[in-house]
Amino acid sequence: MQAVLRFTGVVKLTLFVQLDHFPTVGCSLDPFGYFSNFCVGAFRFLVDPYGVLKEGYEMYGNKPFKVATMLRWTVVFSDPQHMLEIGNAAEEDLSFRGAMRDVRPSSYLQLATIDTALEMMGVDDLLGVNVGSPDNDILAELLKSHIARNATKIRGEVQDELLASLENVLGNGSDDWTSIPALDTVNRIMTQTWQRFFVGYPLCRNPEWYSLVAKIHKDVTISGAIRRLVPSWTFPFFVRMTSNLKANIDHVTTLLGPAVEACMREVDESSVPNQQKIDFLARLVKRSAGEDSLLRNLTTRLLGFTIAVASTFTHALFHLATNPEVAQVLRDEVDPIVQREGWNIQSVAKMSKIDSFLMESARINGVSTAMDYLPVGFFRQAMRDFSFSDGTFIPKDCFIAVSLPPFHCDSSAYEVPDEFRPFRFSDNPEHSMTTITPQWLFFGYGRHVCPGRFLFTYQLKVMFAYMVSAYDFRIGDGWKSRPPNLIFGEGVMPNLFAHVSYRKRQLTNDAR
Repeated sequence: MQAVLRFTGVVKLTLFVQLDHFPTVGCSLDPFGYFSNFCVGAFRFLVDPYGVLKEGYEMYGNKPFKVATMLRWTVVFSDPQHMLEIGNAAEEDLSFRGAMRDVRPSSYLQLATIDTALEMMGVDDLLGVNVGSPDNDILAELLKSHIARNATKIRGEVQDELLASLENVLGNGSDDWTSIPALDTVNRIMTQTWQRFFVGYPLCRNPEWYSLVAKIHKDVTISGAIRRLVPSWTFPFFVRMTSNLKANIDHVTTLLGPAVEACMREVDESSVPNQQKIDFLARLVKRSAGEDSLLRNLTTRLLGFTIAVASTFTHALFHLATNPEVAQVLRDEVDPIVQREGWNIQSVAKMSKIDSFLMESARINGVSTAMDYLPVGFFRQAMRDFSFSDGTFIPKDCFIAVSLPPFHCDSSAYEVPDEFRPFRFSDNPEHSMTTITPQWLFFGYGRHVCPGRFLFTYQLKVMFAYMVSAYDFRIGDGWKSRPPNLIFGEGVMPNLFAHVSYRKRQLTNDAR
């Protein structure tokens, strides 16, 4: 076919793309019912992506197939060799940035550039942020260099802020069970912690600041969902009708202003940030100097990189709350290590059972993107005709992705892969959460592997280990098993409405 139908803007037109050589999954391609069949397939993928992908595996094995999404046709790959070639392909062949320009889910952590994140959120549409800036790799570049140069100091600050935010949100606990909304509570803790890294103390502890950032995270979640459903020209209208994103960013920009001005006084084009205050914001100001709308660009860039840990942690918390007997095994590891060495990089690195629990939770639930998890990843747009090593041909402008369950649920790599086994990885020193292998794609693979995975994992482990050692958890009232994830097209989120209950750690193992 010479064109893919555009359905009132819900389906994004992709012209002159020949995909007939790929089998279709999720709908039929009767030429007399093309319009209705495409819409049926797109709706199926929206509400049951795992079912559509499973149908494809069962019918075609590791061979690529195409599915209809609300935006376009997407060719899905599941063969390991194809995944390696996609991950390592040059941007001018298979473009990550080109695909993200069109997909725009609320995903941040694995992005090559923060400007791409703004495009994906839709924030650029609403605020007129200059995503075409020459500094289009600014945040990823600074993140890599800043963490590499100041790893010990950064981890110390993140740990300090994490423990402060836990104390602020959960307190010392009581002997009675207290019910809390799981995802909202974790978001609150993570917001304060990550803002310590990005904007520093004391702004990160300003209640008005972290309250606004939390609201913006929710607004972005809404905008990401809307972006999947409506024509691009109507997107700003619908977002303004359903959220206060612009007003909240205006307010946050006002709060950030004094901190940016202070940095600008200390940092100019020929100077280096004060070595006694190795500040990420200062370095970002220096790199962004001369841009139009500097303050607003900085604000949106900072906001675009703060929330990836929350979904990952909430998934793990649900697993812990529905398996409270596992807590004692984790404590038997954490308690003696902390008693001997305290909380530091070296001691946390020795917590292999904590690492295994978090890794297994991530394996079961999907690949992280920040606000959500994905059954598919490695989104790319072919910038020119492209052929894989086995001859598989992808025409220019085709959108492709890699199906992730075949890798994370590979029975040749994982025994009983559909079962949650919290200590699956604890006895294998070659497996850790930051490991990059073809069977472990949580942080991506190849050219666009996550640059912040070590800091990300460190924060996850410190928070999880501390909470296990200080509190008892159980699943909230009304739930007898782990709350089901919420699935929406390419996105899989932890349950938004489920509660967990916590109390001060008891001397007994009774979690009833």
